[in-house]
Amino acid sequence: MSVVKSSVPRGDGVAGRFGPLGRPVDSPRAGQWPTDVRIGQGALIDEDVHLGREIGSAASDAAIEIGKGARIRSGSALQPGVRVGDRFDAGRNVVVGEGTVIGKDCRISNNTIVESDCQLGDRVRVDANCFIGRFTTIADDVAIGAGVCLANDPHPGSDTHACMRGPTIESGAQIGMNATILPFVTIGQRSVVGAGSVVTDTVAPGLVVAGNPARVIMSVAQISCPLDLKEGEYQRPAQITRE
Repeated sequence: MSVVKSSVPRGDGVAGRFGPLGRPVDSPRAGQWPTDVRIGQGALIDEDVHLGREIGSAASDAAIEIGKGARIRSGSALQPGVRVGDRFDAGRNVVVGEGTVIGKDCRISNNTIVESDCQLGDRVRVDANCFIGRFTTIADDVAIGAGVCLANDPHPGSDTHACMRGPTIESGAQIGMNATILPFVTIGQRSVVGAGSVVTDTVAPGLVVAGNPARVIMSVAQISCPLDLKEGEYQRPAQITRE
């Protein structure tokens, strides 16, 4: 696996030898990399971040694309074919598998694995110590708490894994920490999964589920908070202007 060397101290907010998106990285190691790497302006990548396939791996040499203003911290790895959007923020020891596509303004926290061939939309937040199985789809504005597992294999002992597919998490959904979502399950728009739940069936939009197995508790519209929410305001879309 190749290693990107940054020409700046970590954490100073200034990119090193990184050209605009669409140009190869200007580095003395560029000729040794097993994959084409394109990094956007203003990106900061720690010295021991790995880009590309492992030596001897059968993975492809598909291009890796990293958007403008990205921040990728030590111990993380992006495999061939990964594309991440502008302002991508990765914690330490984050692994993004081959062919996965991640949108703009996404944050993935420490020690999280996103396997191959996943699709993540814009403004997705994934907290620490999560596992996102291959062929998972996550739409825009989803929040995933720490320790969540999105499973993708209903028959782990199978040699072919022919029916492998991860869950689909629709826009605005929130998944509580340590929840497990089983393969083929869809979590509907703006729904909420309680902490520690095991979700075995599809959840309709706008519902709160919890338990093992998860069951419907209430509507999202019924959620209240004594500190900062008025009635019916839970998960109201944020009015944020972005580039």
